[in-house]
Amino acid sequence: MRTNKIIGIIGRSPINPFMFVVGKLAFIASGFFFLIALITPVSLLYDSRVTSIIGIILLVTGFCLAGFALFHLGESVAVGLPDRQTALKTHGLYRFSRNPVYMGGILMCIGSCLYAIHVLNILLFMIALVIHHAIILKEEEYLEKKFGPDWLEYKKRVPRYIGI
Repeated sequence: MRTNKIIGIIGRSPINPFMFVVGKLAFIASGFFFLIALITPVSLLYDSRVTSIIGIILLVTGFCLAGFALFHLGESVAVGLPDRQTALKTHGLYRFSRNPVYMGGILMCIGSCLYAIHVLNILLFMIALVIHHAIILKEEEYLEKKFGPDWLEYKKRVPRYIGI
């Protein structure tokens, strides 16, 4: 039973599958790159107490935001486009952003980049950001087809990110 739930969250890739995987891996790698700086001595481009503290605050905030947004999605959680019946979520964090999970991940990556200011970390974040924007655009096309007027009304009211 539990295996079916795990398999059920894996959907179809909205973009080229290779790019989809690269984007997801870059997002994870950047979001958790700060662990490398904690565990091993890494030559950072810049290191200060201020950027480290701001980085930690953004990491924790982003992690909490993504976690709450995923929890609110409930049965609608999917990596990719779901093949099963899902509901359009418009309440909770979804009143302020159409993509609070991604916004949380972006905050985590920014926090990680500030905590561990390293060329590789910044590059991973840029790759993740570009690919995830493409994913979001394709997900929006899917949601418009699936939910029609409900999606279009929601899309008018709520920004894609925050205030954008």
